[in-house]
Amino acid sequence: MKSNIVTEDLHIEKIARGYRAFTPADCLIYQLEHFERVLVLNSRQKGKRIDFVHGSGSGILRQKMTEILRQKYPAFIYEDAPFATYGYQGALRVTIK
Repeated sequence: MKSNIVTEDLHIEKIARGYRAFTPADCLIYQLEHFERVLVLNSRQKGKRIDFVHGSGSGILRQKMTEILRQKYPAFIYEDAPFATYGYQGALRVTIK
């Protein structure tokens, strides 16, 4: 059976070309836009789980992600992704509803 969990790494070096020219604000905007694109692309796949690896920095990216989920996708369920899988990287699991 195919797993219904996918991993999306939001580290800027994984998702953006030319990221070295970005300011910290540019990085955050790019990461959040990528996060929303992934949500939109998967929004009709009920039950699908996406683990978004956001890292363990200051927590701003995670905070903004949860704000987007609360405001735009209130039916989606989100929680910390399993520590056993991601350790101290910091990841948020979103379940599409």
